[in-house]
Amino acid sequence: MTVSNNNQHDIVDLIKTQLSITDVVSKYVDLKGNSRLMKGLCPFYPENTPSFVIYPESQIFKCYCGSCAGTSGGDIFSFIMRIENINFVEALNMCAELAGVKLNNYQPKKVKSIKKDLTHALESAADFFKNSLNSRYGLPATSYLKDRGFSEKKIKEFNFGLSPTGLSTLVDHLKKVGVKSNSAVESGLVQKWADNTWHDFFVDRLIIEIRDEDNNLVGFGGRSLNNKTPKYINTPQTELFNKSELLFGLNLAKKEILKLKECVIVEGYMDVFAAHSEGFNNVVACMGTSLTFNQLNKAKKYADKIILCLDSDIAGKRASVNNLIKLINSHDNLSNIHKSIYIASIDSGKDPDDLIRQDPSKWEKVLSEGTPLYKHLINNLDLVYDLTDNNQINDAANVVYKLVFQNTDSHSQDQTLSLLSNKLNINREKLPTPKILNRNLPPKPISNNTNGKQNPIEKHIIALILQNELLKNYIREQSNELFDDPKLRAIFEILKTDDDIESINDDILNEIILDLKSFSLPETNEKDLITELNDCINRLYNHHLKRKKI
Repeated sequence: MTVSNNNQHDIVDLIKTQLSITDVVSKYVDLKGNSRLMKGLCPFYPENTPSFVIYPESQIFKCYCGSCAGTSGGDIFSFIMRIENINFVEALNMCAELAGVKLNNYQPKKVKSIKKDLTHALESAADFFKNSLNSRYGLPATSYLKDRGFSEKKIKEFNFGLSPTGLSTLVDHLKKVGVKSNSAVESGLVQKWADNTWHDFFVDRLIIEIRDEDNNLVGFGGRSLNNKTPKYINTPQTELFNKSELLFGLNLAKKEILKLKECVIVEGYMDVFAAHSEGFNNVVACMGTSLTFNQLNKAKKYADKIILCLDSDIAGKRASVNNLIKLINSHDNLSNIHKSIYIASIDSGKDPDDLIRQDPSKWEKVLSEGTPLYKHLINNLDLVYDLTDNNQINDAANVVYKLVFQNTDSHSQDQTLSLLSNKLNINREKLPTPKILNRNLPPKPISNNTNGKQNPIEKHIIALILQNELLKNYIREQSNELFDDPKLRAIFEILKTDDDIESINDDILNEIILDLKSFSLPETNEKDLITELNDCINRLYNHHLKRKKI
């Protein structure tokens, strides 16, 4: 069956009618049960007692194991995205194939047309750059490459090019081969000057092709050949080129990364070329930009271990630690990535390019001695924070706490807190109290009008939010790990999103929600509600830290 792809919702609904979630999941999980409910072992984390549940009638899954704690759930697409570590479009195509539904590439026609024109412009430019390098104008550039250790074979293999100076310009070439003027501009290849004349964006530079993970040409990098600053420039952001989402060299490296289950991220193009020239084919680059969550996610798609090998001098290390702190403080959830990240440190003053060419065995040693993210961060807190100042000590501790609460492994949490205690030279029991919602509010008595084994504070928080939806805006940044009870943890996770709590298709959770909605709470105004919520969450943080024997 072939369908039009103009309406994503229609496609999704059609696939769901053709494909049973039980059939999909049973390819990965041994399921037992009946038409109403089926159970099996969690496919995402090891466990001994089945906690993974399928609801065939609703076409959804849910997992209540200790690691998922009710936060894993969704439909067939959510399951395939997670189990195969792929994005939605890839999952859509995979499910469509399983359902026997034939899809064209899911993109609006207008977008497809624009991308086709931009690709034509880029491919035409690539031909021009390569021909320029092979002409008499290319001698200085090829000499530079040979001085950097590249053979003729490698120069061709890596598709180097040249943007020349003089009368022969890319602008003229693009006109000759029929590239539309708007495509030449929107692809970042040409730009209009103040005098209304058009000029090449790259001039007198060694050209490096930038391709995405599927080997599609999306842009170029240019290295100055005449000491012009900046030394490196990239294609401006376009419909095809977004530097923060790309890992340079992933098209060449992904096969080896999948094989080794290890991805090494460096900073520059030349570091990648040097590594691949010496047989280290699992190396990619973030192209000199600050490392982003999207880039880490892309690497995690292929690797179990991500090794960052960035600037080695003090200024570079400080910038690297600042970037890690920014990532940890961002809205993006690093819980599925941060335990996979290691930091490799090279002797100050060297970069991967130099080290790999001079001593490949030393490079291997540097990578093997990589430090886990939490340890590297704690060891280098003093590069960013003044650890003689109480306010900055608090800030430093709270960055580390975010990693602690994103880690479900109690042993790792304990190790992290011990290392933090040593770094700050503070006893475990005297470590700073976590900051919650950017407030430091004094403790306040909590209503204990509840029954059952659940922590009364946990129940009180959920009741507060269920009965006062405005509080949802104040919990989005909070960790689910604060909740011991997996069911309350699952409800808390749903409340943090914009999902309708009434639409939950889970009898157990619905019963709890119904009970807590009728839970008796004192009448109060909005300001007092927010204060009460902060107090409760502060208590949960303190309880959590005490469980870690702080």
